[in-house]
Amino acid sequence: MIRKLERKDKENWIRLYCGYAKFYKVSMNNKILNTLWSWIHDKNNVVNGICYELEGKIVGIAHYRTMPRPIKGNILDF
Repeated sequence: MIRKLERKDKENWIRLYCGYAKFYKVSMNNKILNTLWSWIHDKNNVVNGICYELEGKIVGIAHYRTMPRPIKGNILDF
């Protein structure tokens, strides 16, 4: 099941996100993790997060944001 990340998912999200950072050889720290986590849950921020849950366990995450579509002259065109 694909769903939005919820506050209860933080520990699983950290585990997966740190694995993502390690794969790309990017240093990770608590400041970055806490900043991104707060963005995901801030309704005024453009960053969103979803997860894929299989048998009650989060096995994948994705982050996305809306962006303008100049060709359509629309700021929030999906």
